[in-house]
Amino acid sequence: MENANKHRELVQNSMQELTFAHQRIAADKAFSKFQNGSRAVVIAAEMQSGKSGISLALSGLQRLSLPDDKICSRKYLKDTLYLVTMADIALQEQAKQDLAGSKNVIVSNFTNFEHCLRASFKHQPPKLIIIDECHYGSSNNSVRYDGIFNYLEKENTDCKVAFISATPFSALYAAGADSILRHSFNTSLVFHKTSSDYHGIRQMHRNNQIIKLDEDFRDFCEESLLRSRFIRQIREHSGSGWSLIRVPSSQARLAKDILVAQGFEAEQIHIIGQKLVGVEDSELSSIEDFKRDFEVAQLFDDKLIAITVAGFRAGVNFGQDMKQSLINTWDSTIANIAAVVQANIGRSCGYHNNSTAKHYTNLDAIGAYSELLEHLESRDESQEFEGLQDLFEQVCDKYNVRGFDRGIEVSPFRQVKETKKLDDTKTYLTKGFIVVPGKLAELDFDYSAYTQDPELLEAITLIRQEYLQDDGPYRKKGRAMRGNHQNWVKAQWVNGATYDDNTASCAKSRSISLTSKINNGEEIEFNQIVNPGGGEKTEDKRVMASVFSIYNLSGQMDAYKRAMDDDDMREICRIFNVEEDNTLILIYQRGNFSQSLSDHKALAEDKGQYGRIRHKSVF
Repeated sequence: MENANKHRELVQNSMQELTFAHQRIAADKAFSKFQNGSRAVVIAAEMQSGKSGISLALSGLQRLSLPDDKICSRKYLKDTLYLVTMADIALQEQAKQDLAGSKNVIVSNFTNFEHCLRASFKHQPPKLIIIDECHYGSSNNSVRYDGIFNYLEKENTDCKVAFISATPFSALYAAGADSILRHSFNTSLVFHKTSSDYHGIRQMHRNNQIIKLDEDFRDFCEESLLRSRFIRQIREHSGSGWSLIRVPSSQARLAKDILVAQGFEAEQIHIIGQKLVGVEDSELSSIEDFKRDFEVAQLFDDKLIAITVAGFRAGVNFGQDMKQSLINTWDSTIANIAAVVQANIGRSCGYHNNSTAKHYTNLDAIGAYSELLEHLESRDESQEFEGLQDLFEQVCDKYNVRGFDRGIEVSPFRQVKETKKLDDTKTYLTKGFIVVPGKLAELDFDYSAYTQDPELLEAITLIRQEYLQDDGPYRKKGRAMRGNHQNWVKAQWVNGATYDDNTASCAKSRSISLTSKINNGEEIEFNQIVNPGGGEKTEDKRVMASVFSIYNLSGQMDAYKRAMDDDDMREICRIFNVEEDNTLILIYQRGNFSQSLSDHKALAEDKGQYGRIRHKSVF
């Protein structure tokens, strides 16, 4: 008994010293699923969130589950098999290092799976198999899992299996049909909730660190404004740092030549890869070579650039120091979700506070990934796999991505929503407008110096309350004036996507145009300014506000810029001659009812003319 306690204490100490609390919590949840009847658990763990720590904790729990007589016997020590999905020796060696604290783990890969069972589990078969990076879930690709499941179903019926991945969508997509996750395995889902220190793709997205590269701009070797901006950010970065560029394998040499032509020294640029077209082997670097060179560069405040190619993604960890000093990344991938989120931006995730690095990538795939994670997180407790196929198809269609990974592509899925507009022929003129700073840092700012009109003062108060509620202000999407007592106020919450896209309909251009016309004495229809949507009428609105603020966040995950920045706010405040602030409120006030314009619209509608033009957007 005393000897058994010693072994258990060693395992517990190892888990405590080598893993973090959030990793142990995920492992505890997964192991409890095994104890409650599940033979298979899918663990969704975001990029660089600590999958190795979860695996180490899982293997520790497996060893602790042994009875006293077996935990004391050396021949029962090896009881957990960790399989690397990708046939990469370097990744296998890295896994061995990461799991070195678990003495009961054998690390192998799918190629050597059967040999490993014979050679390393002579005294007992494994009790737990952990499969890393389970991206392949369709029937077309399940052949790589056939050996595992034949073994589990026919030879080792007591063994449990844990799938771990940042992108397990393909496996879950197929969970309701011809799946690698056999129905008899009573599969469960565990979502790894990271600590508050984690800075991942969703955090980068909310922090406006992601810049959209669509198919017209993704090629780094083609000149573009975005590429110029990317290179300028490297040049202007103060102190040491590094950048990561991912290109097709045939363009690695060309990308380096372009950077040299832009003024970078050849010694600053490292091509990481093997056997690349047009690149001598002597010019290639390994990951470890690049890491060592960066340590030297830091001593002299130098900057380095790494050029990588397709296939460079899964398993690579640059470490906290390099993630902290990252300047920007460029990823030419415009493909499935996993190929994007596991590439450059995925390597940049982790437990750090680098909120300035910019990531030029496929924003559609990032948006889809974020939404799918939100959904999996919401399903963590309910364990409901019902409806996942439809949900995944809708998300892929919404963001126009072809699929999750090479294992799964989805068919187009379309939903058409119809909206009905109310009769808005009653027409009003615009009385005037007022522009004021938001002053959100001051709870009781006095606006009497700007206006004495009680209607305008109340409107300003209601708008400020939307920002200040719930201990605000903070960035938020989907702002609205809610409540019947606020229905008389119509608000447009201007964000990075709607502020300025160099068109006449963007919020900046439209506001300048309308206010200039009012200042010049032109009669402006208040209906045009309100531009009522479904279920709204101009006659129900007394004011219309365009609110420019850094706290407005676009709901479009593929937007080039989701929130306004300080430069935008300086510009709009200067345009309207208002003291600089992080929020500007432009309010139009409804004026007199126009019988003649109303009659004209009613007549036009009767003739079928008004219905054809009424849906033109003002903003």
